[in-house]
Amino acid sequence: MTEINKKIEKIILPSYFMPKFRTQLIRLGKNYDGGYLVPIKSIENTNVLLSFGLNDDFSFEEDFSKKKDINIYCYDNSVNWKFWIKKFISDIKNLFLFRIKKNDLEHIFIYLKYLFFFNSKKKTHYKKFIAPKGTKIPGVNGNDITDLNEIFSEKNINNVFLKIDIEGSEYRILDQIIKYQSSIEGLVIEFHECDINKDLIKKFINNFDLKITHLHVNNWSLVNPENFPSSIEFTFSPKNYCKTENYVSLSLPLDLDQPCNPSSKDIPIEFIEME
Repeated sequence: MTEINKKIEKIILPSYFMPKFRTQLIRLGKNYDGGYLVPIKSIENTNVLLSFGLNDDFSFEEDFSKKKDINIYCYDNSVNWKFWIKKFISDIKNLFLFRIKKNDLEHIFIYLKYLFFFNSKKKTHYKKFIAPKGTKIPGVNGNDITDLNEIFSEKNINNVFLKIDIEGSEYRILDQIIKYQSSIEGLVIEFHECDINKDLIKKFINNFDLKITHLHVNNWSLVNPENFPSSIEFTFSPKNYCKTENYVSLSLPLDLDQPCNPSSKDIPIEFIEME
């Protein structure tokens, strides 16, 4: 595997990954890593945002809430008091050992923003892992695991926008996304280890009623010898929100896109026939 920014002139992806439907998009989230392109129509028709995977960046959720004041439910078991203590200690070490001046102690301010953002009846962070109920995760109590079946049942929700970045666990819930697709207004999802899971992604694309309206390669990811990247961000939209079909002349990345790794440019993408 090779780093994506080292002498790679073109990314090669299968044609079934190519966005073939066009809709008006807007970028939500911070600059570089953490932002996604989202269909405007999806935002307008969304009643609930479900966000799986939080870490220390909730800029996407912040921007979404500015566009529409709706209930936002975030799920990430790893973001707890231990998580923030580690961030604080890391910042302090950088400050005193390496004399870093830019963004000194930035996580103290991020934590305060986190407390302020989730101090609302409409915004909730659930400290739970996303995986099918019954999944065994070492060191994790079964009550700290939830899935779409439980969330849809407990919340009684509809017109949902899904944002998913859960570091490989997305494959465990693809069948559940299909199950609730009639209630989904839009989806942004980052697939990981795409080069070895492309058949699973292809199956999902074929079975999912929503259509690919955008694709962005995470340029932090590795690529295999065939220039196939390991991490790809997809945007899906209901077909009736799309203006045209056969959007084959699309040149990616778009002007709205930003490289996840700001120190290197996004790489052009070529789609080819591939099994």
